[in-house]
Amino acid sequence: MSAIEQYLGLTARQAIDRVLARARAYVEHETPSGASEAIAALGAVIAAHLEACGAVVRVIDAPGAGVNLHARMGDGDDAPVLVLAHMDTVHPFGTLAARPIRIEDGRAYGPGIYDMKTGLALAIEAPAWLHERGRRPRRPVELLITCDEEIGSHTSRAAIEEGARRAAAVLVPEPCLPDGGVKTFRKGVATYVLEAAGVAAHAGIDGTQAVSATAELVQALVTVLTLADHERGTTLNIGTITGGTASNVVAAQARAVVDVRIAEPPEGERVHAAMLALRARNPKADLKVWRSEHRPPLVRTDAVAAVYATARRFAARLGVDLTEGGTGGGSDGSFAAAVGAATLDGLGPRGGGAHAIDEHIILHDLPFRLALLAGLYEEL
Repeated sequence: MSAIEQYLGLTARQAIDRVLARARAYVEHETPSGASEAIAALGAVIAAHLEACGAVVRVIDAPGAGVNLHARMGDGDDAPVLVLAHMDTVHPFGTLAARPIRIEDGRAYGPGIYDMKTGLALAIEAPAWLHERGRRPRRPVELLITCDEEIGSHTSRAAIEEGARRAAAVLVPEPCLPDGGVKTFRKGVATYVLEAAGVAAHAGIDGTQAVSATAELVQALVTVLTLADHERGTTLNIGTITGGTASNVVAAQARAVVDVRIAEPPEGERVHAAMLALRARNPKADLKVWRSEHRPPLVRTDAVAAVYATARRFAARLGVDLTEGGTGGGSDGSFAAAVGAATLDGLGPRGGGAHAIDEHIILHDLPFRLALLAGLYEEL
């Protein structure tokens, strides 16, 4: 029997079946971001599961988005461990019918199974396992399960930050790194919208009287691209450009959306100031710029490193060398880290295909993920 099986008191197959059954139940509730009724229905299921573990659950209405759930397990006044997870996915209704859950070659496939319904299942299976064995977390554990992570966490950010400020540590069971390592670093993410307005005219007849919105936009975007600093990890991507009505009409409107990734908070401030300072070059034109989404970076501070060290020591007891690393993608863990919380991300399953048609998890990894999360509840 492996060290993981000894700790869990379960065979690997039993542990896999437990986590997979819970993950399947959550995947079979399709919850595209913004589908408030569907998300509220899954929230009711999850609330019942948490109450069965002895948790006190509070359902927080999020108009237009669904519900956010706050659950607390354990007694005492110690600062809690906060676990962050989300219910929403990027997959539209009907995806499950087109691509139902299937098991193939040691992997489970399904929409949202990797990002992040199996991580959500692990976050709940761990306290369920502790509860049925009469074991208790070392300190209170709070779970904040949100409904809008995939679209910016607008209804949940304040709760995330408030909970993180009170927490001794924050754990995020988003997918791990490809090699199984946890995430002690994430880039910050910002989305900027640029809208140019000009004066339309016939391109061949009234061109001298016209003001091209597309020309203004292109000139601004040339400046935008100079803001990248790859040595500091700052990248910019012009994701979409729209504008104009026909090739022989000077465009009156044009629009672009720019994705910015930064590794250091000062870089975010530099880019933000430069983006808002953009101006139209033609006095008859207008250029508006605003930031529509923003997640700060998760910086590897000493506090983050300390939580990772605890996780690595416990993983070593299970016979696993738990590595660490970073990613360019954002998560709610970034909000927690930005207010000073000791945040460890990437505690979820191995797999791949996030947001894609081949989204999947690797089954043999699940016992370790369950044991690691339960162990952190007991150790932190």
